[in-house]
Amino acid sequence: MLKKKILTILCFSSIISAGIPDMHPMVKSAIFPGWGESAKNNVVRARIFRLTETMLWIGYVGVNTFSNHAETQYQSFAAIHAGIDHQGKDHSYWVDIGNYPDINTYNDEHLRFRETENLYALNGKWNWNWDSDENRNEFETLRINSDLLALTGKFVIGGIVMNHIVSAIDALYLNRLEKIESISFMPVISMDGYYNMRLQLDFNF
Repeated sequence: MLKKKILTILCFSSIISAGIPDMHPMVKSAIFPGWGESAKNNVVRARIFRLTETMLWIGYVGVNTFSNHAETQYQSFAAIHAGIDHQGKDHSYWVDIGNYPDINTYNDEHLRFRETENLYALNGKWNWNWDSDENRNEFETLRINSDLLALTGKFVIGGIVMNHIVSAIDALYLNRLEKIESISFMPVISMDGYYNMRLQLDFNF
């Protein structure tokens, strides 16, 4: 599923770039980091952004692969040691079964706090009963590790977005820098009761 999404994004971006041959370097880098820098013949910067993008995507695919594997592992573990049916369960269910030895203990505690909306129906679908606290604790460790990997994946996605933004800004900077015809420095002295001198920097486009 992830590979299909990546290929779809790449194909869509290729169609856009093919349809707009005179695309602004900033837009190019927003689509593919380093593309705008390459268009401005800045090979070093282009290589840095491309390498960063590649490493981030490899990291994202890696952590998601490990997270999915860990999720399958803790669900299978719970099926063996707590007798649960893993189909159709949301994340809160997996958190709950790691904190309570069985469904009755969970329901009794929530009844005491009058949280009836959080009760699980005793119809077999939601039942669990751990064979030991050691296995319940081991399950909880596996689940937490999976959640941490999934959270890391979200941070990596944030890094990918940031890489696109920074590359786009960098390409815009290079594009504007290229259009500067001259830079002049001029000392300016003012006499308004005091002798003040400042340095004026002029950019001519």
